[in-house]
Amino acid sequence: MQTTLMLGLVLAVGAPALKDAKKDPPSVVGEWVPELVVVGGQATPVPTGSVIAFTRDGKCTLNDGTAASIDLAYTADPKKQPAEIDVADAGARAGANVLQGIYKFDGDKLLICITLGGDRPKTFESLGGSATILLTLKRAN
Repeated sequence: MQTTLMLGLVLAVGAPALKDAKKDPPSVVGEWVPELVVVGGQATPVPTGSVIAFTRDGKCTLNDGTAASIDLAYTADPKKQPAEIDVADAGARAGANVLQGIYKFDGDKLLICITLGGDRPKTFESLGGSATILLTLKRAN
């Protein structure tokens, strides 16, 4: 029995450590509450009750707190640096009116920077006079 115990200890000490399982990057999927919207360098009021929802099947719904909502389609690539997101009218043909953006997570917040036409933004800022929107969202409870 002592031999078995010693053999077990030797094998346990000499065995390679288990590697941590790779974690998937955080997902945009879920409901988000806009906290701050900056358009062309200017903060814009966020209507009370506004919610942005991303689904696993590539749909995005914007609701400004009223009964009306806007349905969009999105794709996200968390493997890019920075992570990329593209948003388009849900009924648009492929490639038409696609807004290119980037996103990142900062704690429990999601920052999305989207250009209204033009090239994909490279930084998370909306400078004065630019056609860039910076959204700061917090996950809905």
